[in-house]
Amino acid sequence: MKSWIRVACLAMGATMAFASAAQTDKASAKTEATTVRAGTVVDIKPNRIYLMDVTHAGDRLVAVGERGFALLSDDVGKTWRAVGTPVTRTLTGVAFNGDQMGVAVGHGGSVVRTEDGGATWTEVALDEAVGESLLGVAGFGDGRFAAYGAFGLYFDTLDGGKTWTRRRVISEDFEAHISQVVAANGALLMVGEAGTLARSDDGGETWVAVPSPYTGSFFGALVTRDGAVVLYGMRGSVFRSPDAGATWQKIETGTTASFNGGRVLSDGRIMLVGNNGLVAHSVDNGQAFELEWDAAGLGFAALAEVPGGIVVAGEGGVGILDRASLTQQ
Repeated sequence: MKSWIRVACLAMGATMAFASAAQTDKASAKTEATTVRAGTVVDIKPNRIYLMDVTHAGDRLVAVGERGFALLSDDVGKTWRAVGTPVTRTLTGVAFNGDQMGVAVGHGGSVVRTEDGGATWTEVALDEAVGESLLGVAGFGDGRFAAYGAFGLYFDTLDGGKTWTRRRVISEDFEAHISQVVAANGALLMVGEAGTLARSDDGGETWVAVPSPYTGSFFGALVTRDGAVVLYGMRGSVFRSPDAGATWQKIETGTTASFNGGRVLSDGRIMLVGNNGLVAHSVDNGQAFELEWDAAGLGFAALAEVPGGIVVAGEGGVGILDRASLTQQ
């Protein structure tokens, strides 16, 4: 059954069910595009909302999550203000090209875009995605974005999200959930459920399957400073390829908690975050990871680097990661 709960679990990790989001994620009829006016600020505590993604819009941080809200911070994550968007469904991903133009996507085929760094948002009707869930969005510069999600949905845009084109992925009968698309060594790399691994050499117009080292779900991918590709996902799974996917090494992590988000930090370290407050670090381009756990035990979905720290988003809302609260188990 095409259950949104299955989609939410893919986006946040196999064991992190967003019950609160499910209760508030009500269906709404598609109407012509609307805009939430500047200054429409909502009184929401940043630690009392489920958030699915966080990213930079220049010096500003933008996080998105349940009920279609966006949270903005202009002081590197110390304080946040919430603004409404024209949708009320959960937003699962957000990406920016520069500091002004951004796109957020989510359940029910929701797509919203901004041209002022997230202060106001306009809804974009994406008829082919209505009733399904978009799980993420990636920005590639010059107005190019890709939005992707449940049951093989993949769209791209060249005009900052005003208009979208649906692309076929791998084959006409491809129906796996797509978790993430990243730029990797001059191509685009796609990861998803059931070991989905695909590559595009033409900017996403066509995709070919790549032999996968894993049959479980991948939730993300990144490219290390030395050019290696690292895949991460369900049950603590991490795989590394030093040769653009020709060969893969399974990296033993010592955990079965899922990894949901990851970044290569400015100093070259890799940080992965996941369920139950999991935080993993690598100082050798993904060849080994050291695990720590946040004392609160709440799952993390995504992270962003700020001067002197890390901002995390997830079950506990959004805020600066308290390194003093991390313990080794």
